[in-house]
Amino acid sequence: MKPFFILLKNYIFELLYPRNLTCVLCHNEVEDSELCDICLGSIQFNTGRVCESCGRMILSGLYHICENCKMLDRYYDRGTSVVIYDEYVKKLIFNFKYHDKRYIAHTMASYMLKKVVELELEIDFDYIVPVPLHQERYKSRGFNQAEVIARFMCESSGLKLNTTLKRIKQTPALNNLSLEERHGALQEAFAISDEIRGNIIIVDDIFTTGSTMNSCCKVLKENGADYILIVSFAVGS
Repeated sequence: MKPFFILLKNYIFELLYPRNLTCVLCHNEVEDSELCDICLGSIQFNTGRVCESCGRMILSGLYHICENCKMLDRYYDRGTSVVIYDEYVKKLIFNFKYHDKRYIAHTMASYMLKKVVELELEIDFDYIVPVPLHQERYKSRGFNQAEVIARFMCESSGLKLNTTLKRIKQTPALNNLSLEERHGALQEAFAISDEIRGNIIIVDDIFTTGSTMNSCCKVLKENGADYILIVSFAVGS
């Protein structure tokens, strides 16, 4: 039997992040997932040969890094991602972030942890760090999607959550900016309240160009982090 404090913790999680009984995409009934078998089968998972920097599938060429990540001056050691960001995944993440369906993060976190295990890295990780939101965006949304995912990952893995990384500069929406413009917008956007030593998994919902996560990793490396693995649920195609 599970100790009482574990049962209590699980109960509190269910209250904070209630699970759904219908598929978040088609609304058909499901038992123990946020996605039915049909919708799950429609999502394109990153399998086979993938970029070692972001987890994006590499369909041609002899390199282990995709064309996008070759342009990135990386401050992290390895990266992985679960799925390709397509219309199905866009709808899934939109429901999570903008319709307050935080229970979706449970399934996302499960797949993300599975990806970490599949890498078979001989690394003992110390912390899971979520990509932070600026306080103004946090107030408007009510939560940080990366932190919700990270908390579920910590709950399942036993790793500690570390939230010393802060977003101190409010940046414009990055999705319409060029890579160079993103780099400029993210200059001095992050800081930490205390040094963080050890091996770190940093998580976010989407990896597009990698500029945001890379900027976070730069600050972490400069303040004591050793090995850094970035993990996103989705990566741009």
